[in-house]
Amino acid sequence: MRSIDYIVPTWNSDATLELALSSIRQHGRPNRIIVVDKHSTDRTTAIAREYGCDIISSGTILGAARRLGACEAHTDLVAFVDSDVELLPEWEEVLRTSADGRYPDAGVIGALYNDGYIRRPAGPISLLGGNGAFGCCVTRRKCVVACTALDGLSSGEDALYAEYLAGKNLRWYILPIFVNHHHALGNVSDTLRWRWLGAGLRQRKGFRTSICRSVLGGAVIGLPMNGLDLSYRENIILRLNYFIGYMLPGRYFEVEREKRQF
Repeated sequence: MRSIDYIVPTWNSDATLELALSSIRQHGRPNRIIVVDKHSTDRTTAIAREYGCDIISSGTILGAARRLGACEAHTDLVAFVDSDVELLPEWEEVLRTSADGRYPDAGVIGALYNDGYIRRPAGPISLLGGNGAFGCCVTRRKCVVACTALDGLSSGEDALYAEYLAGKNLRWYILPIFVNHHHALGNVSDTLRWRWLGAGLRQRKGFRTSICRSVLGGAVIGLPMNGLDLSYRENIILRLNYFIGYMLPGRYFEVEREKRQF
């Protein structure tokens, strides 16, 4: 397998960044690690230097940071690993699958966050216009560079990218492989995370009464959001926070992250 460039967006990410970078070195076969940092005031850039990363300092939001990293990459395939993600040994299967051409219509080959919300599927999931997590995937550099609409999104950029790929008949494949997601080590609560995601949907789709009915109706009837493995109460709480973010995008689109992380 060829080495590939890794792109890691950061913003005051020192609580988890060393876990992410050490796992990329151990399991990721990196050609380079490109850290796109949003003017962190903690030890984020010092840690990145210790691991020999190429550091780009930029005040851009998350989608633009991902695209900026892709523009600076040199390899045809690139991996996105968020600063709170720890790769595990089975990540090598993501690399093999991305490189061997077994899915010629693949735009993305990704893994799953081990958040406790998702059961390990029996086999690969193939989505046309649907998405997994941008923070643990391998994709085609040229596609990310060409998807200029990423520059306008701080959340929901993975869904936008999946729609862009679908327009080119490219699929998002999710392998039955987990990575550790250490978001709990930061101080961005799950409440804020779901409001942030709801604000991203509003930014991407605008206001639609059909979306309001879908989000709130799913809470009432107990339809788990995004197929997550949630109790009825957990699903209501998640959907209501998502709805709050959707209705108040100006407040939650870019969550304040003083000493917080992507």
